[in-house]
Amino acid sequence: MRRREVLKSAGRGVMGLALLAVTAGTSSACGSGGDDEIDPLQEPYETAVADAEMARSAATAATPAIARALTQIASERAQHAQALADELARESGQPAPTTTTETTTSTAAGATGSAPPPPSPSDVAMMLRRSGENAAAVAASQSGYRAGLLASIAAACTASVTVTLPQEKAGS
Repeated sequence: MRRREVLKSAGRGVMGLALLAVTAGTSSACGSGGDDEIDPLQEPYETAVADAEMARSAATAATPAIARALTQIASERAQHAQALADELARESGQPAPTTTTETTTSTAAGATGSAPPPPSPSDVAMMLRRSGENAAAVAASQSGYRAGLLASIAAACTASVTVTLPQEKAGS
């Protein structure tokens, strides 16, 4: 008799799971809950775009040695933004956006009449630290390629702050 009870319970469990799966599939197809969720990679993408622009802007007022480092950081962050955009597009099934922040910034500066002063290298370093910490936190909640991508971005941000900027400052 015990074997029969186990089989009955297992059968009910399987049927319950099947019913739950069908119900969940129907509710997500009918509701808009799944489409309203923001992808966890969206924020790291937006900060990568902002970091690239900030580093590019800071390079315009920096010494030549620091400007080279900031230009390199801007290039790396733009590459991070593109990699994140590609992954966001792959996941959503839509084409990847291209990152064109220079046009937007110059238009915004022209509309206000005077551009704000460029950020300092220490402002860029602070932003990179925050971006690295945020990317690491999001990486911990992801798996597979996405976790690796975010962990690589976190490491690159940390390396930019601890290696690239301090070496350039010492050389000037």
